[in-house]
Amino acid sequence: MPTPSGAPLAYRPELHGVRAIAVWLVVVQHWAAPPVMLGEMGRLVFFVLSGYLISGIVWKQQAYPGAPGPWGRRLGTFYLRRLLRIIPPYYCALALSALLPLATVREHPLWFLLPAANQLFYHLQRWGEGCGHLWTLAVDEQFYLLWPALLAVVGRRVRGLVLVAALGLAFRVGWSLLVTPGFMLLLLPASLDLFAAGTLLRRLETSTGGLDRWARGRYVLLAWAVWWGLWGWLHPVQGGNIWIVVFPAVGAVAAFFTLAWLLGRAGAARRLGLTHPALVWMGQRSFGVYLYHLLLPVFWQRVVYTLWPAGSEWREILLGPLPTLLVLTPLLIGLSAASWHFIEGPLDRVKRHLRYA
Repeated sequence: MPTPSGAPLAYRPELHGVRAIAVWLVVVQHWAAPPVMLGEMGRLVFFVLSGYLISGIVWKQQAYPGAPGPWGRRLGTFYLRRLLRIIPPYYCALALSALLPLATVREHPLWFLLPAANQLFYHLQRWGEGCGHLWTLAVDEQFYLLWPALLAVVGRRVRGLVLVAALGLAFRVGWSLLVTPGFMLLLLPASLDLFAAGTLLRRLETSTGGLDRWARGRYVLLAWAVWWGLWGWLHPVQGGNIWIVVFPAVGAVAAFFTLAWLLGRAGAARRLGLTHPALVWMGQRSFGVYLYHLLLPVFWQRVVYTLWPAGSEWREILLGPLPTLLVLTPLLIGLSAASWHFIEGPLDRVKRHLRYA
């Protein structure tokens, strides 16, 4: 029989392993700037995973408009728990950004406090130094606000979720043709297919047969091979704008098959080492890693510029990709561990006392 919508979300340590790998793909992309799209792979997986987890919570707790019983109280609890998880550590990172100082955060504080950094960067059509990554957190927060209402309309209908995913692709096509493809991906509708893919994954997991038909390693390899093949074909040429429109949809499919394989085949995650304690530990602290990873290169650059005079060859050496990774990696791990120990962990314990009605 299909699992009811109120079925609990089991603890899956392999998802922490996925988070750990995804966040360090982003870090390596930003610190070392390799000539491939590693960071985007991490972001795509994170957005699909958000759709999977958040939809599971909303369905399990019936925290959406029109649900049986006191849905307003449950929805309020859902939003409060999300705020406790995201906002305090995020504001701590903002405080450090202002003290550093990062010019964009100081010049436009309200956009970051809301948070609406994605809208700010789209309006400016440029990134802010040391804070460009905050656009994804803003999109996530906007997703949390929207998704319970959307699920109230779509329900658990597979066709409805596929339609939502199609709307994401349609938005990117229309916006790029009628407005501009520049910074288009920062807008929430541009990621609808990613969040819908995660929601569809959760829906299929609770249906008859679960994920058996989707959990195939060959599907994972084929989907990512198509994604990389399109990148190699379209990204370097004038088709780059076509790539911007297409790659989230192909990435949504690839991330869907990846998570379906890991969730549907317990041995696969174990063989890949995703349940190793070190990866699970890092995955639990992945939010802190993401929050602070772009602050540290700015801090490191200012230290190097202060200690080594202009014209010194040591400036160029120390700011190269390898020294940056060697110096900043232990600092970032320590900072994320401190964030978990002093902020995120205690808040997580508080959050457990906020029970749904």
